[in-house]
Amino acid sequence: MNTAATLGTVLLVYAPAAVTPGPNFVLIAHTAAAGSRRAAVAVAAGVVAAGGLLATVAVFGLGALLAATPWLATALRIACGLYLAWLGIRLWWKARAPDREPLPERKNAFGQGMLSNVTNPKAAVFFGSVLTATLPPTEPTATKVAAIGLIVLASATWHLSVALLFSSPATQRWYDRARPVLNRVVGAVLVVLGIALAVTG
Repeated sequence: MNTAATLGTVLLVYAPAAVTPGPNFVLIAHTAAAGSRRAAVAVAAGVVAAGGLLATVAVFGLGALLAATPWLATALRIACGLYLAWLGIRLWWKARAPDREPLPERKNAFGQGMLSNVTNPKAAVFFGSVLTATLPPTEPTATKVAAIGLIVLASATWHLSVALLFSSPATQRWYDRARPVLNRVVGAVLVVLGIALAVTG
């Protein structure tokens, strides 16, 4: 697989995982909803920074381990594919469930964003296994660095957009109405990607 195709695959797998509603999304959206755009942007920056750190550790740390143990790489790929499919089904099934995530403390917005992503189970699973399964250890270092940069760029684009958009009362009202449909669309995409990842050697 050439570099462009590899990076395209990384982006295709990462994008739905990034936009899936979860702790990071809730923290940023709620911070913006409270009327503090600056704090919301700081939270988003913390989430992005933590994602870049997790991606770097996964690509340059776990990659070597998976290269030495092919069976573990296969097991992780299948487990992660099933996890993505389960997450998609869960999103679809609970699309109309009310959002009951607690609103965190925001004394240190950037630190809260980093902590949210580092302790996020979805982030741990994605960076610890989905990413390493999508980006084989045999890929050149330059491709790995480019993939990390692409993830950081995509993460920054999405999370900063959430911080800015949710500062608008009109957007808050629109999301509240559209959330069930959006969750079902993202859920369907995750199911397809999860199945593809699990069955593709």
